[in-house]
Amino acid sequence: MALRADGARLLLICFAFGNALHLETFPRRSQHEPPKHTHLVRQKRAWITAPVSLREGEDLSKKNPIAKIHSDIAEERRIKIVYKYTGKGITEPPYGVFAFDKDTGELNVTSILDREETPYFLLVGYALDERGNNLEKPLELRIKVLDINDNEPVFTQDVFVGAVEELSAAHTLVMKVNATDADEPNSINSKISYKIVSQEPAYPAMFYMNKDTGEIYTVTSTLDREVRESFLLLIF
Repeated sequence: MALRADGARLLLICFAFGNALHLETFPRRSQHEPPKHTHLVRQKRAWITAPVSLREGEDLSKKNPIAKIHSDIAEERRIKIVYKYTGKGITEPPYGVFAFDKDTGELNVTSILDREETPYFLLVGYALDERGNNLEKPLELRIKVLDINDNEPVFTQDVFVGAVEELSAAHTLVMKVNATDADEPNSINSKISYKIVSQEPAYPAMFYMNKDTGEIYTVTSTLDREVRESFLLLIF
């Protein structure tokens, strides 16, 4: 969970008087779990696709091959077959993310993935004869990049300035601060929590914050401009 934003931000609060293909995929497994292969059989000579999910920011070389395409036609016809992949990460930028074996149809990941750069890859697999003719209908393979909490939230402003009338009732909304997170939207990794770290002058505490919304409210109704014109809050 993203618990705090990128560095502290200052809040200045002032008072105002008035207005305010056959395909095999190899799922993730633990070190102690035996390999499990998902075999998808061909129906009426159509290649069957399945999505692949890979976690960003990790060395995935031990998971190779992550997928394998296979055509039975070569065995049935006793001809040499060549496998090929195209798409992002191979023939389109970012290049060099994947590599494949033209003889076995195995697909390997060769780079550390970044979901914020490329959230998913769409590859197309081919089974070709020696002349480059398709022996099967080209097959789509979708690879989703799984998010990790690798980005800190960032405030949308360096300094937020709010105002509230003196003698306002307790629990009056003063202002709202906002931060953004580059991790996957609507996930635990992009959830932001706000907190008042300090107030100047420190006592008495005059404000509290909704940690989920970034809204700041008054604690009491005793704010007096003649006693104190402004407060400085430090928030994370």
